This record gives sequence, structure tokens and C-alpha cells, in this order.
Amino acid sequence: MAIVPSYVEAAVDGKVMRGREHVWNAVTNLLGAGRAGRSGVLLVDGEAGAGKSLLLAVAARAAAERGFSTVAGEGREFGPPTSFEPLLSALGGRDVVDGEGPVRWAYEQSWIVERLGSELEERAGAGPVMVSLDDLQWADPVALTAIRTLSRRLAAAPVVWLLARRTTDRATDAGRLFDLLERDGAVRFTIGPLDHAAVRQVAADVLGGVPGADVLRLAGEAGGDPALLTELLSGLLDEGAVRIVDGHARLVAVRLPGRVEDDVRRRLDAVGPATRHLLSVAAIIGRSFAPEDAAELLGTTPAALLPWIDEAFSRGLLVAGPDELAFRNDLVWRITAATVPAPVRRALHRQIGDLLLGRGRTAVLPAASHLIRGIRAGDARALAVLDRAIAEVIPASPRAAADLATHALRLTGPREPAWPARTLTAIHVLTAVGRLEEAAELADSLLTRPLSHASYLRLHCLRAGLLQLRGRAAEAAAEATAVLAHQGVPRDLRDEAELALLDALAGVGDDAGVRAHADRIVSATAGHGDLLITGALIRLALSDWEAGRLTDGLRLAREAVRRARSAEARGRHPRMILAMLLTDVRRLDEARAVMGSAAEDAETTGNLAWAAAPGVIRARLDLAGGRFHEAVAEAEAALASTRDLGPHLLTSSALAVLVAATLRAGDLTAAWRYAEAERPALSQYGSPHAEAGFHLVRAQLAVARDGPAAAEEAVVRLCDEAAANCWTLVGEPTAAPWLVRTALALGDRAHAERVVAAMDRLAADHPVFADVGVTATHARGLLDRDRAALRRAAERYADPWARASAAEDLGGLLAADGPGTRREAIGGLDAALAGYSALGAVRDAARVRRRLRRLGIRRRHWSRADRPVSGWASLTDTERRVAELVAQGLTNREVADQLFMSAHTVAFHLRHIFRKLEVASRVQLTRLAVEVGD
Repeated sequence: MAIVPSYVEAAVDGKVMRGREHVWNAVTNLLGAGRAGRSGVLLVDGEAGAGKSLLLAVAARAAAERGFSTVAGEGREFGPPTSFEPLLSALGGRDVVDGEGPVRWAYEQSWIVERLGSELEERAGAGPVMVSLDDLQWADPVALTAIRTLSRRLAAAPVVWLLARRTTDRATDAGRLFDLLERDGAVRFTIGPLDHAAVRQVAADVLGGVPGADVLRLAGEAGGDPALLTELLSGLLDEGAVRIVDGHARLVAVRLPGRVEDDVRRRLDAVGPATRHLLSVAAIIGRSFAPEDAAELLGTTPAALLPWIDEAFSRGLLVAGPDELAFRNDLVWRITAATVPAPVRRALHRQIGDLLLGRGRTAVLPAASHLIRGIRAGDARALAVLDRAIAEVIPASPRAAADLATHALRLTGPREPAWPARTLTAIHVLTAVGRLEEAAELADSLLTRPLSHASYLRLHCLRAGLLQLRGRAAEAAAEATAVLAHQGVPRDLRDEAELALLDALAGVGDDAGVRAHADRIVSATAGHGDLLITGALIRLALSDWEAGRLTDGLRLAREAVRRARSAEARGRHPRMILAMLLTDVRRLDEARAVMGSAAEDAETTGNLAWAAAPGVIRARLDLAGGRFHEAVAEAEAALASTRDLGPHLLTSSALAVLVAATLRAGDLTAAWRYAEAERPALSQYGSPHAEAGFHLVRAQLAVARDGPAAAEEAVVRLCDEAAANCWTLVGEPTAAPWLVRTALALGDRAHAERVVAAMDRLAADHPVFADVGVTATHARGLLDRDRAALRRAAERYADPWARASAAEDLGGLLAADGPGTRREAIGGLDAALAGYSALGAVRDAARVRRRLRRLGIRRRHWSRADRPVSGWASLTDTERRVAELVAQGLTNREVADQLFMSAHTVAFHLRHIFRKLEVASRVQLTRLAVEVGD
């Protein structure tokens, strides 16, 4: 069998068919059978708009080009049923049966089948024949019976059959025919929606450029429907909504083309009034809906909906999911909803919201999302219902609660009695989801209004937390102190103010004040709630950790987890803090176990500034295990999960993981992109360690790009900070060795000694943490050029990348000591090379290979494999890496610097890459790399 191309392309009337490799392969085999004098049957199932008709047209053209006699017909939906359609239309209409009139219908059936068979046999005598019949769902039972009869009768003739039908979720005569033919040996395929790669290719074909992410997002709303997708893309192009710049297609206007709306409206107009009524109501419910909800709104039963649902299925408007029905794609849903007049939409949303509120707590969030679109200003009763919904939604989905609260406030006049309470609620949830500017504006608006004593205290507690998150810790401390100065403050508000004061003191760097205040709280637990006790324990744990008292820090973090019994206390994320500390000291299994319950807390309780925490910690765990690509994916997802929330507390940690992982994976371009990303000026939970960690990996990147001199100032500062704040040395096991190595390269032995002394103290104080001791040994071995110390580090590190790094340091030291230690040096470097290679650390492996070459040893850096002679799969690992870097826009010199080879070697690889990929320019290579990378 010939190799199937990576995609199938065939032009018919200006259209392009893609993403049907499996079916096209079967069509090719079918045509091969016909040319060899054999028969065959290929069956194609698919929903409306899946591209069946295009496939049949392409197949007919291919058959004609191969010398086939082609006959094509289709079932007809409208008009009186005609027996033997579509066979009669395929073979010349009624002329085939003109002549002797039948006496009885049964005799006529047999006679017509005989004449049709004779016609096909006569054509087959002159060469192979393809019979292509579309839309068999509309064919009558007589025609379907004739198809099976003729396919059996002509089994020895070179007649091939390509039959297509539209699938539905009910039994049909055409479906039964397909089952019988499959049982007789026919090959059967179902054409589903186009996958993402095919959608991308179609977009590139229609638009004439590589589609950007915005184009692909909009194209994805077509749900892989080829006809709708083509209409959408062509419409965007015709209406000037897409611009092609440097071969890339970008949206310049986000709107649906008129032809797409017309296409969907035509589909809607093809159904009956009752089905259209169902679809309109269902579209207001949502993209998916429960049949019982639609039935209740329509005042009927789910059973009564079956004929309408069946018609919507047959027209390709609805599909069935495991639990609900759904519109086939977003475009059909959006346009169907838009056909409902705005006043009716609003009334339906109100009706749906009231209906769902009666379903209990689990339906509160969807009910609220409808109410927000159905309530009018001044509707006090409805707004009171929305207030209740917001209160219930806050613990489950703060982001949704923020939208509901701000909408409720917009519908409330400033003079209404409920306005202050709704404003306070809005400030609370806006702060929780990171919409700090909006929260600050509302808080300022309340400052000028007369408030009750309770509302006044509540406002200033909220302002304290808000100011702290905005980086104004001193003002936050003043607000919290002012609240605590009042008499008769309710306990929950007093606890909230105490907690705000703790956070503010940490924000201004007053560690002594934090410890004194937290100690007072913990020593008087009877007078405080779990929220405040948990927060104080966390602050004490972090203070101990920063001071290098690791055992005490872990003990207090575990105690905070134990005390966090309420949802509010869990909102301080003690499990997340504990998992972070356990990751620092490489107790990775325990950290993963703690993360099992911590992730859910981060998503459902507390401030969403912590929503990225589970992903960041999982990324750190992956990085510690040498899974660099997984670490990047987790950290990227973590940042994306809070991208719309404004500043959040773990940005620096996430970016530090991204820089470290991409640097170790050898992609300096991506690492620099992350290092230069815009970050809010916030410390992580009041601690400077996250910023220090980020500055550490940024300095490592600068040294990797431009050498030690490029990071001299940063290295000096990091050495000073690491000696005073041990968190950086604990959190990354190679931090201390890297600082020592770089300081020595800069001739700054004094700062190297400070780092080693700090690590020695940590190791002496914490013998229970093995990796701390190994890191100290590694750093001391570099400072003292101690072979035995480096050898122990290379053997004992749990972190695989750190182990390879220590082996490289050992090999480098031995190589520098002269010919007498050459054999041992090669052994150390080989161990480092094996470690880096196993992790996919291509840049580090390349650096070690260069060191080995200087010792006269050349190690292969590719693996033999059974590769094709052309195409992306034919590239070696090195060629693929060169291609990826060139596709990022790097010059040959820049690629050479990243891969530790000469620019001439890069040019040599590029020549081979161009030949294998059959491209002639870097632009063509970039486009192909984008398609393959997808």
C-alpha cells in the first residue's frame, strides 16, 4: 500500500477537502479494486454538513481521471417519492424503463432491477464503473432493496459502489441497508467533525496565510462542520475581517459574516414550527440543555418533544451528549439564540432563572447566570432573589459571584436602602477575584456615604485587604489598626482586621512585628476563630522558613492544616503552603499527597489570587523530577487560569518555573520570553523569596546567553540575599552551587564563601533533610575544588538534573587537573551527558559534548531509527531542533550559540532539512513547522 500523505487535498469547484485521510485511503483502494476488475462497496455515514457530498464529488472526479465510467445520483427530500430513485437519476431517468409497460407492480420491480442491472453490466463490459449515490436517507425502500440486489448480482464485475447517507439517532431504512451491506463485506466509515489540525489547514487554504490564535478560536466555533467552516472563513475574508501580514492571518474585526448567519438561518427555516420553537427556547437555556428543562418551559413532557428532537437531529442542529442535548456547535447556538427578540430573551432568562432556583443549591449558579440577564432595574423582589443567589455562589465560584454582584449593583439606585450592602458585597468578591481597581473605586464611593456602624467597620476591613493586595501595606496596616481601635467590634470582624494587620506587617517586611502579633493570637486561641488562628500559624511557619528554621516551619504548617476546619480558614490555603515547603526540601511524595486536597481548596475557597497555586506547585514537582515539558505546560496553564484576574500572588513563581524549565530544555528564546513577561510588583504572600527565585533563574538565563559578566550585579545581590534569607538556597538544590560557580568565574571568592557558609549552617541544623546536605557538599566541593565532595554530590542528589550538574562539575575539575585525571574526567562528563540526555536537556548535553571533544572524545548526539527519506519524520533529532529554532526566527549564528555548534554546521543541517522537507526558504519551513507543531 502506498504511504498515505499527511493530509488529503482535492479541489472541486474551488473548494478544498482536508482531514479525511482514512476515508480517502479507502476510496483509493476501492478504485484500485475496480481497475483490477473487481467489485467493491464503500459506505459513508455522516451528519449534515460533514462533507459527504464533497467527498463523493472528489471521488467521482478521481474515478473519471482513472478511466472509470461514473454514474451519480442522490435521494430527494421533497416532492412525491419516486421508486428506484436515486438509481433512475444515476442511470438516465425514466428512459431506462421506457418500452413494455408492466402489468403488475411486483413484475415491474423485477423488470426494472433487471434493466438497471443490464445497463450497469453493459457499461462494465467497456471498463470499470463507479456508482456514486448520495443522501440515501431520502431513498425509498424499493430503491434501497434494488441497491443491495444489484451489488450482489454485479459482484463479479468491475463495478464499485460509493454510498453515503446522513446519520440520525433513529433507525432508518438506509441504516438497515448499510448494516446489511457491511455484513456482506462492504467497508464502512463515519465522517465526523474536522479535528483541530484539519481546521487549521482549511483556514490556511481559504485565508492564504497561517491562521492566528484569534482566527482559530473563531473557527473552532464551527465545531468542525466543513460547510459552515468554509462559509465562515470565506465570509471573514470577503468582509475584510481578516488581514494577512507576513503570511499570518489575524482578525481585525470580531463579527460573524452575514453569509454564516444566512446559512444557519436557512437550516433553521428547514425545520417545522414546533421544532423551531423548541430550538429557540433551548438556545436561551444554553449551549447544552436537559430535555426536562425544555419540556417544563414549554409546558409539556420530554416524551412529547421526541418528534421535534428527532427532526433537529436529522437536520444536524442538535447532538446528544451523555447527560444532555447540545447544539451541534457554537455558531448554530449563538445564531439561534440571536433570532429570539431581545424582550423575549430577557423574559425567558427570568423564567429559566426562577425555574432553576427551585432545584436547590446545586442549581444556584446556573440560575443566577440567567437571572442576571432577565432582571430589570428596580425589580426589588427579583434583586432580593439575586442577593440570595450571590451569597450561595460565592463559596463555589467567586468569579461568577463577582459578575452577579456588580450587575445587581448596577440595577440598584444609590438612594435605595440596599445599595450600601450590595456595594460591600461587590467590594468583597471583586477583591477575591483580583479585580482590584473596580473594588477600590466602589470602596472610595462608600467612604463619602453615611453608613451604619457595622457597615463602616466592614468597609474598613475590606479596604485593609484591598490595600494590601495593591501593594500599599503601610496604609493597609493603618486601616486594620483603626478598626481594632473601636469598641464592640464583632468577633468575626475583629478576626478579619487582625488577619489584615498580620498580612500588612508582612508586606512592610516587619518580621518581628509579624512574629509578636502572631504569637499573641496563637497563645489566646479561645478568643479567636479558626480563620485567624490558621492565618497566624501560616505566618509563623513562613517566618521560620525564611530564617532557615525548616523543622519548625514544617511543624507550624502542619498545625495550620490541622486547625483549618472551616471553609474560611481553608481559604488561607494552609495545604498549599505545606505542599510548597515540602517541595522545597524535596519531600515530593508527601507534597503530591497534600496537593490532592489542596487543589480543590484553591479553586473553591479564598482569594482567587491563589487560583494558580495548584498548577505552580505541580509545575515545581515536575521540574524537580526532570519533566521539563510537563512543568512548562502546568505553569502556563496556571498563569492562563488567572490571566483575567489582574495581579495574582504567584506570578513570579510561575515565571521562575517557566524560565528554569525552558532553559534546561535548551530553548533560550522561550526562556527569555518568559523572563521578560510583564509582572505585577507583588511579593508572594508577603515573602521576598518568590522574587528572589525569579531573579535567580533570570540571572542564570543571562549567564547562559552572554556569560557571567552579564549577571555580575545580580549575582552579588543574590549571594547577599541568600546568606540573609535561606529560602532561595532551600527551594532550588542547584542554587547554591550555581551562585558559587558563577561568583568564582567572576573572581569574587568572598561572595562564594558567604553562600557556602550559609549552606553549611543549613545542613548542620537540618541533618534530616538529605538534599540540603548534598547541596552544601556540592557547593563546598566547588569552592574548595574537592573531588571527593563533588563525587558524593553526583551520587547522592535525588534531583536528576542536579545529579548531572554535579557530575559535570566533577568532570570539569578533573579535566582541568591535567592528563593524569583524564580517564576520570571523561567518566564524570559521560555520566553528566547520560543524565542530561535522559532528561532531554539538549543544551546542557551539547555543552558536555563540547567539553568531551576538547578531551579528544566525540560522542554521537543522535539515535539511529528507521526513518522515512522525506517529511518531518525523516529529520534527525538535531535537524528537528535546528528547524524549530529557525522557525522561531533565529539566525544561523543564534542557533549555533544555542546548540553549541558552528554556524557552518547549522547551515549544513539546514540544507539537509530543506531537501527532506522539500522547502526552499525559511518562510516555507516556518509554515510547515507551525502546521506540524499543531
